[in-house]
Amino acid sequence: MSVLIKIFGILLVIAGLAVAWSPIPLGIVLIPIGLALIVATSQTARKWLHRRRENNPGFDRWLKKMEGKVPERFSEPLRRTDADSGQGQNGR
Repeated sequence: MSVLIKIFGILLVIAGLAVAWSPIPLGIVLIPIGLALIVATSQTARKWLHRRRENNPGFDRWLKKMEGKVPERFSEPLRRTDADSGQGQNGR
């Protein structure tokens, strides 16, 4: 089941990147939801996203904004990868 969730998350990220530049930027919401699905099912992805957020403050700020715009169910896994929290390394 987690493989299907990861595939669905990847598809959401790809679809989000494809439509992010449209006049109605639905991709801005699809990308964090897809990332949350991937991060919720993979510790490797969680560590990877945590490192990306630490190394790219602009991306970290954008994800923090998006955490408030997506449903709580999807924002909680993203909060676990927050660059300021240090929790992405230990997999909590």
